[in-house]
Amino acid sequence: MLDLKLVRKDPQAVANALEKKHYSFPVSRFITLDAERKEADIRSQELLAERKKASKQIGALIASGKSVDDAKAEVNEVLNRLSDELDQAVAQAKEIQTALDDLMMQTPNLPDGAVPAGRDEDDNEEILKWGTPAELSFTPKDHADLGEALGQLDFELAGKITGSRFFFLKGDLARLEFALQQYAVEFLRQREFTFVQPPVMMNRQAYEGVTDLADFETVMYGIEPDKYYMIATSEHPLTAMYMQETIPEDLLPLKIVGVSSCFRREVGAHGQSDRGIWRVHQFTKVEQIVIATPETSWELHEELLQNCVDLWDALGLHY
Repeated sequence: MLDLKLVRKDPQAVANALEKKHYSFPVSRFITLDAERKEADIRSQELLAERKKASKQIGALIASGKSVDDAKAEVNEVLNRLSDELDQAVAQAKEIQTALDDLMMQTPNLPDGAVPAGRDEDDNEEILKWGTPAELSFTPKDHADLGEALGQLDFELAGKITGSRFFFLKGDLARLEFALQQYAVEFLRQREFTFVQPPVMMNRQAYEGVTDLADFETVMYGIEPDKYYMIATSEHPLTAMYMQETIPEDLLPLKIVGVSSCFRREVGAHGQSDRGIWRVHQFTKVEQIVIATPETSWELHEELLQNCVDLWDALGLHY
């Protein structure tokens, strides 16, 4: 979630920045909700102060000549009215705060100023090309055809017990996947990352803290009646495990490498991604996670990118 102070300072600048992500930030709605929340908070505090002041009036009324019962009755009448008004004001403040929180949860992070604007991946700018594409003396096969021909990738058997976009990995292909996972984990452990295997289910409260469920829920699997979600990436539980925790700054940055199965209701574009193990519903992913202060985030982002570059170099892959 964006820092409210940043958005309050210049909501139009936030809206302008988010146009790069093709997101229309509702400036007027934000300003209205933020003002209403502030007014509701002030009204609640005023009513609370009035109620405290009124509760001290019994002694003054008795001193002015009223009986104890009359004094209590008069004060209680005021207290009851103020309590009702306070309950209404608190409920209104909570409702407005919820609406403001929902708006901010749906608002993406701001892109860096250097990021070029574009409609889709065709407008991406190439920053680096490394290595030389392999020159093959034969016509390569599609990975799905090759895996099935070797008897190591099976969509038909998986389809019988689950449906489309699931698969069995067998033999050397399954061993290769394990080997790549182990290699990547050890590669990052040598760079002081802690290996963590997270749970593959999360409750709603935890998930709402790490992503916009209104947007992401459509691609996630929910489990009823237990109210869990199958994780879409290990990034989510690895971040959420520190919810409601305060991490001492001298322990930062926390560097984590996570490995988990991931589950998504992927639809995929018609064409090449409909075949093979692209856009599948279950896959395993190695994830780099760093929890740090904002001041060090750019440097650490570059470090994460360099880790990817170095890993691909070590594997001898062209990119």
